[in-house]
Amino acid sequence: MKTILHCLALTACCALSAAPKVDRYGQSAAENWPGKITRDAQMRAELERESAELADVKPDMERFDRFGGVKTGKPLTATGFFRVQKIDGRWWLVTPEGNPFYLKGVDAVPYTERGYFTAAHDSGGAIRKAFTQAAPDPAKYLEAWSKDKKLVNFLAANLYKKYGPDFRERWMELTEKRLRSWGFNSAAKWNNPFHFDRLPFLHDEQLRVKRFDRFIDPYDPGFEAAAETQVKAMCAKLRGNPYLIGYQLENENGWGRNAPAILLRDASGKLAAKRALLEYLAERNGGDPGKFFGRSGAPIETLMTETLATAAVPPELLDGFIVQASRRYHQILRGLVKKYDPDHLFLGASHCSSQSVEWIDGARESVDLIALHEYDLDSRWIHGTLAGKLREWDRPFAVLEFSFTNHRRGFACGSSTVVKTEADRGTAFRIYTEKMAADPLCVGTGYFILYDQPVTSRGHDAEAYNFGLIDVTDRPYREMLAGVKAANARLFDVHAGKLEPIPMQPLRAVKRSLREFLPESVGAVTFDSSNPQFHHNRLDRVRFGSNARFGVPLAVGTVDAGKPDGFEKLEFYVFLWKTEKNRNLSDWFRLEESADNLTFTPVPAAFRLHRDGPFREYVMTPQALKPGTRFVRLSFVLNDPAAPWATSLAEVKVERRQP
Repeated sequence: MKTILHCLALTACCALSAAPKVDRYGQSAAENWPGKITRDAQMRAELERESAELADVKPDMERFDRFGGVKTGKPLTATGFFRVQKIDGRWWLVTPEGNPFYLKGVDAVPYTERGYFTAAHDSGGAIRKAFTQAAPDPAKYLEAWSKDKKLVNFLAANLYKKYGPDFRERWMELTEKRLRSWGFNSAAKWNNPFHFDRLPFLHDEQLRVKRFDRFIDPYDPGFEAAAETQVKAMCAKLRGNPYLIGYQLENENGWGRNAPAILLRDASGKLAAKRALLEYLAERNGGDPGKFFGRSGAPIETLMTETLATAAVPPELLDGFIVQASRRYHQILRGLVKKYDPDHLFLGASHCSSQSVEWIDGARESVDLIALHEYDLDSRWIHGTLAGKLREWDRPFAVLEFSFTNHRRGFACGSSTVVKTEADRGTAFRIYTEKMAADPLCVGTGYFILYDQPVTSRGHDAEAYNFGLIDVTDRPYREMLAGVKAANARLFDVHAGKLEPIPMQPLRAVKRSLREFLPESVGAVTFDSSNPQFHHNRLDRVRFGSNARFGVPLAVGTVDAGKPDGFEKLEFYVFLWKTEKNRNLSDWFRLEESADNLTFTPVPAAFRLHRDGPFREYVMTPQALKPGTRFVRLSFVLNDPAAPWATSLAEVKVERRQP
C-alpha cells in the first residue's frame, strides 16, 4: 500500500507554474463559476438587489448600546471609553456606556488596505503578463493605484464601476449594513489609512525604530525617542475617539528563541541588545560572561566584536533575557501611549506561534489585553502550547487574526486553514469562534480579512488567498456567511456560559496529512508558501519558525509503519538554501528509528538531489533500518539563526508492506 502524507500532485489546485492570469475585474481568467462577473451591469444589478435586502438593517438600540454592548439590565461603570473587566470569572470588554462587549470583528475593512493591492509591472517595467486585459486606467480610477503607480487595486476599480464615481460614502453605508446583518460589531484591526468609525475598531502601527534582523532593539539608545515621536502623532489623531478600542504597536515581530543567537553572532560592536545580553549573562555568572564562550575574563567590549555561539549558555538564561527585553519594550511603549492618551487600551505587539512564549510573558504585565494571531482550525497553539500560561497569567486575550480558505477561483492553497467548500469555511468559522468564546479569558475575535487578497498576490509578498468574506468584485460569499451569521448570533451567550460551543466536527482540510505529521513541533515550525518559484512550485512547505532554538535538534514528526519492519519505502523531500555556507545536509536534517515510539536511536540518512535551483530539493531516505523498527522520526537543526527559512520539508512518501 502506498501512502503520500503530503503529495503536491494536487497541482491542479496549488501549483504556480505561471502567475495566475486575471481579467479586467481582477478575477481568475482560467476558471469559471456561477455568478462570475463579466460586465459592469451585473455588479450594478447586484448592488440594487443587495441594497433592497439590507434596506431595513439598523442598530438594535433596544438590545445594544451604540457601540454594540449588550444591555443586560445590570450596567457597569461607564468611563466614556472601552476597558476590560472580569465579571463572574470571565473577562469582558466594556463599552464606553458601561455594557459588556464581546468583540466580533472583521479585519481590513477599507478597500484601500495595502493587502488589496497587487504589483502592476514586471521587473522590466511592463504591465504584468498576468493581466489578460489592460489594468484599470489610472486617470479614471485614481484610487485603484498607489501614488507611485507601482501597485494596482482591482477592488477599488470595481467599487467605482459598481457604485459610481463618488462611491466611497455609498460603499461605507452598505458595508456597515453588511457587517451588522452578518452579526459583526467591530471593524477590528488593519483599518489604516482611514478608520471605519461607524463601528468600534483597533488601531495598529509598525514602529520606525532600529532593528536587528526583523526584531526591534528596545535597548537602542534612540528607541524611546523615536517611538515617542510616532506615538505622539498617532495619539493626537485618535485621542478622545470613543469608537477606538485601543492601540496595537508592531505585528508578529516579537522575538523568537533564535533572537539571542542572532545577537551573539553579530560582531559589529554596535548592537545595544547584544551588550544588554552580555551584561545580563555577566550578572548571572559572577561578572564574567566570557565563561559561556570559552573566553573567560574577556571584557564585554571585546566580546561585542566577536562572533559568539549559544551552545554553552543555559537555555533558561536565554529565555530569561527574552522576557526582560519584552518587558522593557512593552513598559516603554505603555508609558508613551498613556502619556499621550491615558483613556484607551494598550495591546502592545501582536503575537503568533513563531514567537517565543517568553516574549508574550514579558508583555503581559504592561498590556490591557494580549493580542494573538492563529491560523488553525484546531487551535493547537492557543489551547495547547499557550493554554497553561494563559491560565496562570489570568490575562484577557483576543484573537485578532484567524481565517479559513479554499483553493477555488485561481487562488493559492493555504495550509491548515484550507477546507473544501465555501460552506465548510462557514462551518470552520463556527467551530473556531465558538471554541474561543467558551474560553473565559477570550474577549473576542477578528476575522482576517473582509475581501480576498489579489489572485496575482498582494503587493508586498507572495500571499494570494481567498481569506475574504467578499470577493474582488464586491460579491459576498453567501454560503460561507450562513455559518458566520449562525456563530455571531451565539458568541455573546457562549462567552457568558449560557450556551455550549458547537462541537468539533469531522471537517478535514484539503491537505492535512503533513499537519498531522507535526505533533511534536507545533509552535516551533510554520507553513511557508513564500517564493514558490524558488521551490519548484512546491507550496505549503514546513520550515522553522523563529521560535526554534539555534543548534538544537527539533523533532518535527514521526512516521508510523503500522507494524515492525513495515516500511517498504520512506522518502522525505527537503530543501536547503543554495547559498548556505554549511552544505552538509546531515547537519540540517536527522533521522531516528524506534520500535516503540519511546526510545529513538540515530539512523544514517542518504540524500539524493531531486531538483536544483535557489533552494535545492533533496530526497532524504533512511539507510539500514534495524530489525523491528516501526517508527522513523525526522528532526531539523537550525544552523543559521538568522535564516530559519533556509530549510524546509515539502513532502513525505511512504510505502508500507502488505500484511
